[in-house]
Amino acid sequence: MRSKVAKRILDETPEEVRIFVRQYTNIVVRINELMRQKGYTQKALAERMNKKPSEINKWLSGNHNLTLKTIAKLEAELGAPIIEVRKAS
Repeated sequence: MRSKVAKRILDETPEEVRIFVRQYTNIVVRINELMRQKGYTQKALAERMNKKPSEINKWLSGNHNLTLKTIAKLEAELGAPIIEVRKAS
């Protein structure tokens, strides 16, 4: 059971923050999944993308706000979609 303090904090967290955390977590999990499939370490991914390993670490630890452009570059390097948006019907 959650503590009263934790429940209060959760209750006071704006919905957009909850959505952001959920989406960011899903993106990082997917990137890690694709890296594992390719056999890439963060260092190897950084080298392939001509980035510093510290930048990849920031992306994957939540210390950097990923842009759509960065996600597109990651998708190109990893060879698979990271996020998918349903097309309007």
